[in-house]
Amino acid sequence: MADQREPRSDNLPEIVDAEVVDVAETDRAAETDRAPEPPPRPQAPKTAEDAEYQEFLEFKRFKEWQAAQGGGAASAPQPQPEKPWWKKALGTLRYKWVRRILYVLIALLLLNLAYDHYFGDSGGSSSGGGTGGSAPVDAVPMTAQNPQQAIRSVHNYLRAEPPEQACALFDAQGKAGFGSAHGAPGDCAAAARAVHAQITDPNAYANPGFGHDAIVEAGSEAQVLGCRMQVTGGPQLGTFKLTRTPQGGWTISAYARTSSACP
Repeated sequence: MADQREPRSDNLPEIVDAEVVDVAETDRAAETDRAPEPPPRPQAPKTAEDAEYQEFLEFKRFKEWQAAQGGGAASAPQPQPEKPWWKKALGTLRYKWVRRILYVLIALLLLNLAYDHYFGDSGGSSSGGGTGGSAPVDAVPMTAQNPQQAIRSVHNYLRAEPPEQACALFDAQGKAGFGSAHGAPGDCAAAARAVHAQITDPNAYANPGFGHDAIVEAGSEAQVLGCRMQVTGGPQLGTFKLTRTPQGGWTISAYARTSSACP
């Protein structure tokens, strides 16, 4: 039986295994090697809001570029120097309640100065005395602007230390009368210390009250009736006679202790 297989031809090429190439992967590799395309340009703003938003984006990109160039630190706000204390104090004047308190304090200060000037307890001396210590017997007496101020000064000096300063408001005859009336003839300083020992409230004693008829003036003389005065915090004094000096001040020229009832 004859062999029916086709005879093998030595002229045919030999078939080798071929690698299957994935076309999709090839396309992706080609796209990867290709340079990236720039982002699409933003469309022109259609409305005012879009324009503002585009300006904001441009400003943001500028700030980012400035920070990248090292200019961010230079543009940082610098701390403001602290205001001095007097500017801060003046700044509080813009509040109405602060101004009202300031007005009240100024008014009180002016009232206090006016009270000390007209009814002060410093004696109002025109001779510049009152430096402390007991007054010498032959010392020039201090003078007051008016009889009321003179008697108020006597009370103020008697409550203070040393109380002998009150004798500077008397002339020689007045000192003798004050000493004798308080058990120390001819010694005003001793009488002043005796009155000082009886004072229980110095502040109240330094501010006696005067009735409307407590002071009687007649020309260059005046009389102050102790029984028509309101004295608290210490003993009530007597009746004072005052004389106006040629310079215009008043000095105590006589003193007598009286009872609590006026004649």
